[in-house]
Amino acid sequence: MSKQVHSNSLFLHLSILCGILLTLIPWPPAVALFQPHWAALMIAYWSLNAANSRVMYVAFVYGLILDVLMGSLLGKHGMSLVALSFLVTKSAKKLRMTSFWQLLMMVLVWLFNDIVIRAAIDWLSYRYQPQLSDLLPLITAALIWPWLKYLMDRLQTSIRNS
Repeated sequence: MSKQVHSNSLFLHLSILCGILLTLIPWPPAVALFQPHWAALMIAYWSLNAANSRVMYVAFVYGLILDVLMGSLLGKHGMSLVALSFLVTKSAKKLRMTSFWQLLMMVLVWLFNDIVIRAAIDWLSYRYQPQLSDLLPLITAALIWPWLKYLMDRLQTSIRNS
């Protein structure tokens, strides 16, 4: 059993690191405009599927790592990812029994909340004026979430069965 817990924990960390790497890839400007917050998608997935609130601690640590790597205000991503993880964890039991479309809408609401928190921190720290284009990653997240959830569920099942 401890081997299964260890492999599941390793998968959690590797998937979030992959999300951070996808965030750091230099995309062309037209693509970067639509780039979803990959780390937030991974944190939302793990907060939804984890049986405990340990993901909040993981979200904070990886948020700080993301802040350091992106050169943003220290704690900006950490705070937004912890808030995301808290909201998802709080309603995870109910959402596991909802339909696909309801879950997708809730994921979009959580990601919108993540964008609002980061925009508020940027506004407070250096008077950044939010733009309507800041919401474009939600469109991409809506397209990616079903495939990401399916892939992660399949990988998690294969790890559990091996």
